Amino acid sequence: MSNLSFVNMPRGFALASSGRATTMKLLFSLLAALSVVLGAALPARAQAPGAAEPRGQIALRAEAPGAPVELAASGPDFAGSFTIENRGDGPLRVTRVIVRTSPEDPRVPPGVSAELEGGGTAATLAPGASRKVLVRWKTAGARARELYGHVVVESDAVAGGAAGVVQPARTVAMGIHAERGLGFVGDHILSLMTFLPLLGVVAVFLAHVLRLRDDRKLRLMTVVLMGVNLVLAGWLYAQFDRGFTAADGNDGYQFIEHGVWIRSLNVEYFVGVDGVSISMVLLTALISFVGALASYSVQDQLKGYFAMYNLLVTGMYGVFIALDLFLFFVFWEVMLLPMYFLIGIWGGPRREYAAIKFFLYTLAGSVFMLLAFIWFYLNAGHTYLVDGQATERIFSIPELSRVAFTAQGLEILGIAAVKVVWIWLFVGFAIKIPMFPFHTWLPDAHVEAPTAISVILAGVLLKMGTYGILRINFSLLPEATQWAAPAMAAFGVVNILYGAFCAMAQSDLKKLVAYSSVSHMGFTLLALGAMTPQGIQACLVQMFNHGLITAMLFTLVGVIYDRAHTRDIDKFGGLASEMPLYTALVGFAFMASLGLPGLSGFWGEAMTFIGAFPRYRALTILAAIGVIVTAAYHLWALQRMFLGTFRASWRQSKYLEPFGGKFPEINRRELASIAPLAALVLVLGFWPRPLLSLIDRGALEVHRLVDRPGQFQIAGAPGVDSAASARAARAPEEGAAAGRGALASAR
Repeated sequence: MSNLSFVNMPRGFALASSGRATTMKLLFSLLAALSVVLGAALPARAQAPGAAEPRGQIALRAEAPGAPVELAASGPDFAGSFTIENRGDGPLRVTRVIVRTSPEDPRVPPGVSAELEGGGTAATLAPGASRKVLVRWKTAGARARELYGHVVVESDAVAGGAAGVVQPARTVAMGIHAERGLGFVGDHILSLMTFLPLLGVVAVFLAHVLRLRDDRKLRLMTVVLMGVNLVLAGWLYAQFDRGFTAADGNDGYQFIEHGVWIRSLNVEYFVGVDGVSISMVLLTALISFVGALASYSVQDQLKGYFAMYNLLVTGMYGVFIALDLFLFFVFWEVMLLPMYFLIGIWGGPRREYAAIKFFLYTLAGSVFMLLAFIWFYLNAGHTYLVDGQATERIFSIPELSRVAFTAQGLEILGIAAVKVVWIWLFVGFAIKIPMFPFHTWLPDAHVEAPTAISVILAGVLLKMGTYGILRINFSLLPEATQWAAPAMAAFGVVNILYGAFCAMAQSDLKKLVAYSSVSHMGFTLLALGAMTPQGIQACLVQMFNHGLITAMLFTLVGVIYDRAHTRDIDKFGGLASEMPLYTALVGFAFMASLGLPGLSGFWGEAMTFIGAFPRYRALTILAAIGVIVTAAYHLWALQRMFLGTFRASWRQSKYLEPFGGKFPEINRRELASIAPLAALVLVLGFWPRPLLSLIDRGALEVHRLVDRPGQFQIAGAPGVDSAASARAARAPEEGAAAGRGALASAR
């Protein structure tokens, strides 16, 4: 019956029932297969290596978070520790604990070691477990007085990332630090010298708030502050280790202070001195003291004047000690504002024009510098801050000097980036030197500035240009420096001749000295362009000695201007009979400026010729012509001012009425500001070794960065181990060859 009924069903209904049954069977089959697949896949995923297997996560913990581990004295040595923690869900395998240094790149002083507590440099930590790392510094045989470095920990830890994403293991680091018994003053000597003048700024502010009317005490306060800094500079000179090099650790720097300043930008407060900067720090201390004595001629608005003066001195110190590009730029800009006001308020009749011109030129150079610094920052590569925080961007000059920028092959507008950046930096520094054709701000600034500010400007500020080239262009872009060296030497010769002939044409005594500075700074460019050890050393010698001589010259110009209220050479004559001591001092300064043997000005020029002649014979011969012209304009000015018959018209001058119509002789205060400069010029003229010993090692370190040893390298420093010298010489030779190949391939 059932069969009959089925047979008698409508055909459409039968087909629909059959389709539904087939669909249900397929659905059940699909669900069953999917359950099998999922069931099989879940265990397989759990067993996949590196996917869901519990892994360790490494963390380093020090007693003071955000700072390097402080190693405590343990007898003659130092020791400290930090902790490795496993904060992951699985085991952590520490494969190596090592100090970040090598024989080829000795970042830390000898004798620094690190190991896990209980011995060894490898271990496995269970989840939640920790292990101490013991750091020791055995100081026997170490020359360094301080230690800054990193201990690197390698492991199989998983780096932080998105959930379920396995990233490769990475190294982490912990900063380490130790100081060897220099005391608070010794450990912070550079910061004390830099920021001590700010006490003068604070004192001026308090004097203004309290409405103190006796501004003359501010003069004495500033002289005392500069005097204290001069004493500290003397201590620094005595304690500076003249034989200390990069092979002794800390990249060759001494009296280091290093800490994180702006963490979000990876900016550090990083200061120190080496053979390149120590002479400039000492020069700044001396010239700022002389300038404070010369400031007694300023009579108006003393609160503002001495506030700006002290702020300017802080900026000058900071530029020479900064080892972080951002910090360097901040100090560089700190000098701009006070100098603008010192010229624009207390200057001569055209002071506003001179101040604005100085400001615009210097600011334009700063823009190029800032572009270059940002480029370095963005292409720094993997490194660590002082406390061990990993970063890909940094401003640290020692760290950036290890980056092979040329090998990166970067370009800017189709030109090799290292060339473009080198030019940016060079233009910024050339404006400060000043180099032709960026020199036109200098004569105006010198002529209109008060005597003390002219002393500071010529004695210290001009040296910052050549110092910046040495510290940044040479250190960070050695291959591009080799490419640009001939042009730099040529510009130096142009400066020498152009400045000398312009000085010859001047009737204003102050403008004559200003153009003589343009000429003499040309010797530093020629010496740098030679890239020989003698050339680099000659640059440093010329910078220091020119600072002494030109400061003395501008002080002497101020002496006569305070009496006659004119600097016109042609209006004088026969002054030797009126001011014999002053005449002798001017003659002494002129002889030093023209490079007379036996006075310090001779050594910078002579060493420049020695260093440059093997490389640039024609340019060196042209530069020698500048020496002849220099002697001519000095002697001619000396003759017109001091020899011949005294002009009787001066007897009726209103400016000489208080003195009975006679020129008063140089007084004790003025003599006190000139005497130390004259003494150093004389001593260093006959015995330059105290200066040369400071800069010998620094000059050789810079030379090894930019030039291959060869026929132009006449001699090495005494006492350098021959095998070590050979290794140090080979390294830059190979690196320079590779860099030149990369530079040639990049357009």
